[in-house]
Amino acid sequence: MGREVMPWRAMGLALSVLLVAVQVAAQGTGAAAKSLTGQAPGKGALMSRDELRACLKEQAAQKSRGELLEKRRAEVAAEADAARRLKDEAQAERDAYQAKANQAQVFKDKAKAHGERVDLYNKRVAEFQASPPVGAGAERERGQLEGEGEALAKAEAALKAEGAQLTSQLEQGRTAVNQRIQAQQAAAASATERSKAFDAEVAAFNTEVDDWRKRCGDRPYREADEKAVRAGQ
Repeated sequence: MGREVMPWRAMGLALSVLLVAVQVAAQGTGAAAKSLTGQAPGKGALMSRDELRACLKEQAAQKSRGELLEKRRAEVAAEADAARRLKDEAQAERDAYQAKANQAQVFKDKAKAHGERVDLYNKRVAEFQASPPVGAGAERERGQLEGEGEALAKAEAALKAEGAQLTSQLEQGRTAVNQRIQAQQAAAASATERSKAFDAEVAAFNTEVDDWRKRCGDRPYREADEKAVRAGQ
């Protein structure tokens, strides 16, 4: 017998059934509507199980690295804050030293005035010795000169002590300022270098994440493969 010819209406029905069967078969592959980035639908070629396994491993590593970078970001910011505090402390040290320097100028003016009084006193003593007065007034003037001399001697001793103390304070202040400035400059340089290195590392990390997104994150995968990979298969 020859092959029976199927009526056209029957052929159309068979074709419809075949299309449905193909759709069911496609759904049975377990292709996910979403991707690893959570976007749906996924783009590009369907990932194999090995590709999915590698991509999930990279994703986990990037997650851990991202958390470490966030922790380091806080450390870098803390170091920058510490450098700024040192700058403020150095400025305060400068201000304190400048206040002492201002006191030094006041002391110089005081010492100059004292020197002028000493010069005047020495002139009076020289005149007294060159032409000593006679009579009762002579002893009175001698006593005044001696009393003034003693007062000037005490004032000079006090000035020397004050000068020595001020000189010591200025030297200590100058040393403290220089040390503070050096520490601040070193801290600022360290913070700047660490910030640059961190920024470069973040940029490299972001490049890696973008590359992973193109290779892995946006591509579709089979849900069955994901379950198998996460189960260690």
